[in-house]
Amino acid sequence: MISNLNYEILKSFGKKWHRFRVVISILLLPFLFSCNRALPLKMDMSHGTGFLLSILLENNPSSSAACTSSPTLSLGEGATRVLGQSDFVSSTSGSATNRLHSVQGIISDSSGGIWVADSSNARVLHFPAGVASGGSADIILGGTAGTALNQFQSPSGLALDSSGGLWVVDTSNERVLHFPKGVSTGGSADAIIGVTGTTGTTSSLLYTPSGVGVDNAGGIWVIDYANFRALHFSAPFSNGMSADLVLGQPNFTTGATGTPSASNLGGPNAVRVDSSGNVWITDNISSRVLRYSPPFTNGMNANLVIGAPNFTSTMNGVTGQNTLWAPSGLSFDSKGNVWVTDNSYRRVTHYSAPFSNGMNADNVLGEPDYASFNANLTVSASTFNNPFDVTVTPCGQVWVADINFNRITYFP
Repeated sequence: MISNLNYEILKSFGKKWHRFRVVISILLLPFLFSCNRALPLKMDMSHGTGFLLSILLENNPSSSAACTSSPTLSLGEGATRVLGQSDFVSSTSGSATNRLHSVQGIISDSSGGIWVADSSNARVLHFPAGVASGGSADIILGGTAGTALNQFQSPSGLALDSSGGLWVVDTSNERVLHFPKGVSTGGSADAIIGVTGTTGTTSSLLYTPSGVGVDNAGGIWVIDYANFRALHFSAPFSNGMSADLVLGQPNFTTGATGTPSASNLGGPNAVRVDSSGNVWITDNISSRVLRYSPPFTNGMNANLVIGAPNFTSTMNGVTGQNTLWAPSGLSFDSKGNVWVTDNSYRRVTHYSAPFSNGMNADNVLGEPDYASFNANLTVSASTFNNPFDVTVTPCGQVWVADINFNRITYFP
């Protein structure tokens, strides 16, 4: 915990005098205030000869990192840290605790640490906040391909719930697993969405799931890639439970693709929910990002599109400030702005609120400008080869996962 405020009042009764003691301890509190976060308080009382009042500044996911300032990134800026490789010019795969192989999903935790889906190594790694370039993971989940509750087959999308629990999309096992807060190396999942090894087009089955996002009520949205849909599951969760909402299809028994429209998903990959409850989906095949706003209904239309001028167009191969080509991941910063991994253009683009259809990006990483489209086969601190996912830390720094370079890079 970054800050700890203990306030104790001990008062004795039954005598002619009262004893009053106040103890206040503050650790790194100025850093917390610099993040401009709310400070939730928790009070506990005990009775006996007197009372003890304890006020605790809780570990809030939005306020636990020690922020000194919000970073400002310039066009094409280079990374300052790398994990999975020892330097910025290497890209070989490996299975040691400081190596990666075809990294896919990433998610930053409340302390500034990061969870990484190390897909081809069939494991999920956690790296602590402040880890140096080339550093090792401190938690390892999985590592041997399999179907047990402590194993994966091609883990991909990741998400964290408000309690710190971890959701992992186990793509080739056709399921999504939940791991409780505080899980340690080798730990097992405590909930399963989908049925292990079984595909189908029903409200309880998945077909090549790829992404997961947590909503503000603790429910989850799951990208069911090969069924061209997103499914919603409400808490509390039970193994093999049924979804209660579907996007991209009119019902739970249809799994067809089609031409781009406001209600169609041509190849969804990732999903995130913003602070207002809007659901954002990267539609990889249709080369766009779609937003859906509550209240939700089955098969409803999106109300925003980024990467294309309208809901019926795709802009594959047209490099520009307002286009995308096979976007795969996305993440929000604390101001509600969004970063998108523009996979085939080998870049990551940033869009600032307020949003509008077909809007321009206002920042880019991986390319020097919005018009460039380089092969990026040369490994460096400022290039991507296959940027697949992005996550923003509580203090606004950006991590990007690059499948082909077998690494994640940190900006600034």
